[in-house]
Amino acid sequence: MPNNSTLNTQHSKLRLAVIGPGALGTLFAARLALAGMPTLLVDYRADRAAALNARPLRLWDAAGEHEAAVPVTADARRLDEVDVAIILVKAYQTEAVAAMLATHLPPAAVALSLQNGLGNVEILTAHLGSARVIGGMTSQGALLEEPGAVRDTGTGPTIIGRPDGSEDEMLTAVNAALLQAGFAAAVTRDLPAALWSKLLLNIAINPAAALTRLRNGALAEHEPSLALMTAAAREAEGIGRAHGVNLPGQDWRARLQTACAATAPNINSMLADILHARRTEIDALNGAVVRIAEQHRLPATVNRTLWYLLKAIEAGYPQQVKTAGE
Repeated sequence: MPNNSTLNTQHSKLRLAVIGPGALGTLFAARLALAGMPTLLVDYRADRAAALNARPLRLWDAAGEHEAAVPVTADARRLDEVDVAIILVKAYQTEAVAAMLATHLPPAAVALSLQNGLGNVEILTAHLGSARVIGGMTSQGALLEEPGAVRDTGTGPTIIGRPDGSEDEMLTAVNAALLQAGFAAAVTRDLPAALWSKLLLNIAINPAAALTRLRNGALAEHEPSLALMTAAAREAEGIGRAHGVNLPGQDWRARLQTACAATAPNINSMLADILHARRTEIDALNGAVVRIAEQHRLPATVNRTLWYLLKAIEAGYPQQVKTAGE
């Protein structure tokens, strides 16, 4: 964990809110607080927020177990105390969160989306304006052991940037805060490329795991699953390029094998959603790829099939689909 004695006081003065008490939200809130930054964790459920607020957040990482005193609230009015709201909820919750931020976030504050999928930045921009939005992606691993208790399951890059590619003091300060908290953070001038780099892994690995019920490591060793994932990524890469995204060519079979092996024990988020009969983020992943393909009159056979299959599974849940998510 970062050494509090070496904190940069300029960046430690940023007041932060993390929206969403899921695995990543809990991890980010705990690490930011342990790095000495005023951090608020925001939940939409008052009962859960009250329970979480009654005890410190717990974090396990390579250095051991840590407790972080983080206030947790379901009162959106508390957002008037923050400079940066880090959004870590499911993509289908972005509209509701954006409306809440538009009402309660101070005019000089910014929203940072580190969510999966496409469309989150655009929704936030529609509510807040482009000057108040930072986009990004994170490959940081996290496993929620129970509400308020999270395990760091592996460091991955966290890339943030302005939608228009500009750089400014707030962007620099937010990146410095993430670095201060021990994240492998960096700023990009090409946000679409960063978002698509994560998307191309998500649209391949997540639905394959959800359909097969295999953990990530097993996917890389199962030839039919590997072939399916490779076809989905290659197809989406071509669609992204047609959409004007700067995507370098790569060996997707090898890339997916490496990514799955690096996260071998993981039950990824879409598989976890399916196992618990929850709504998935498939609309913002493969569904988004299909919608962009339609704009360019391109086929998207593999991604469309994955999208439709996951929607069919959701439709067949024995109970009403939960829309609450994290």
